[in-house]
Amino acid sequence: MARGVRHLPVAVALLLAVPLGACSGPHGTARNVASPPAPSTPGVAASAPPSARPTPAPTPAPTHPAGGATRHFVANTGDAVGPAAGLGYNLFDTGPDPQTVAALPAGGQALVWLGDLGDENCAPPRLSFPQFSAAVDRMAGNARVFGYFLADEPHPRPCPGAVADIRARADYIRAHDPGRRSFIVVLDGTNQCGGAYGCEYAALQPAHSHVDLIGLDPYPCNVSRSTCEYGKIDDTVRRARANGVPAAAIVPVFQAFGQSCAASNYYRLPGAAELRTMLAHWAALVPHPVFDYTYSWGRQGSACPTLADSPQLQAVMRSHNLNPT
Repeated sequence: MARGVRHLPVAVALLLAVPLGACSGPHGTARNVASPPAPSTPGVAASAPPSARPTPAPTPAPTHPAGGATRHFVANTGDAVGPAAGLGYNLFDTGPDPQTVAALPAGGQALVWLGDLGDENCAPPRLSFPQFSAAVDRMAGNARVFGYFLADEPHPRPCPGAVADIRARADYIRAHDPGRRSFIVVLDGTNQCGGAYGCEYAALQPAHSHVDLIGLDPYPCNVSRSTCEYGKIDDTVRRARANGVPAAAIVPVFQAFGQSCAASNYYRLPGAAELRTMLAHWAALVPHPVFDYTYSWGRQGSACPTLADSPQLQAVMRSHNLNPT
């Protein structure tokens, strides 16, 4: 799902020299699989530093943080970090603001959003490379930072600069804030790959993009079927692995949203039993990920209702997060 609008604190916006409201957060406008393919027009390839040129893949970051437990990320918490933490979430959606990160609940860490690379509009990166590197330098060495969210569903086929832009940023993080993870979400699909599958996983696999972790977001529950298509999860993991994404780099993305009160209405909010089945599929395929990702806590233009609206789904996620198997 492409990004929606998320606001950063004023101080951060001034430091980055971008307007308030121009910042986008993980997963906004939901993709509708029934919509026509996006036009394959050349994207704007943003200029990048020499590190953006193809280089051998670096040694990946350790697969797990100290302690080895899977962390749990939820997007779009806004001011509701406390309620989300009460469900066992311990990885939070923030901007590059040290004060925000310092205020996270005890034991919580930040996945810092520095994205908007190679999205469906093929616009230049929201942050220039100097702005990006300044943000990383400001957060470097902060133990409350888990990593950096660099791109949400970039499309390298129509946006030819996307892979180089992501690689340059992943390399900078590894050099200037070692130990922090770089993360992207990859969509892949027939609309993106000219009628086939696998082109986005192949282009953005860690060997090419140099990112540490890749989120996979096959949302199985939609209004066209009375039952969720859990096989989409299995197929997505299989295709990602066949196209260069190692199992240790996969981050499961769980569907905890619908669109019955959104601008479009394709995805539907899963029921509690459906969410449990979804989690079971993921556990069988990727049993011990570095972290997992729930989309979404709060509403966005294309996601309504969400986890915040459903006590039943919250109970499922609380059990999943606090009682690992």
